[in-house]
Amino acid sequence: MNLVSAIFRFALKLVLIAAAAVFALSLIFVALLSLVWVLLKALLTGRKPAFVTTFQRFNQARQQFKRGGFGAASPSGVGGFGYSASAADVVDVQAHEVRNDQALPYGPNTDRH
Repeated sequence: MNLVSAIFRFALKLVLIAAAAVFALSLIFVALLSLVWVLLKALLTGRKPAFVTTFQRFNQARQQFKRGGFGAASPSGVGGFGYSASAADVVDVQAHEVRNDQALPYGPNTDRH
């Protein structure tokens, strides 16, 4: 009886190991097949795969933040958004209210509180 249960446990371990190996190999096969599909599609359409462009954008943003972040003035005087102004420049404008009474759904002089 003890010998039969030992053989059964050994056979069960072998079946589970074989199933795990088949599962792992099938995952690797599907991953490689997907990679080949994406690369062939990129070659045929002439467009870079999405994961390539995503990492390129990430690297560009990382480089931009290393240089001082978006909107910060770089040493050449050009800000992160392409504006050329130093950090000491202050632009002052006169504030005024802009109204277009004809575009309002209610009357021009009614108070909507």
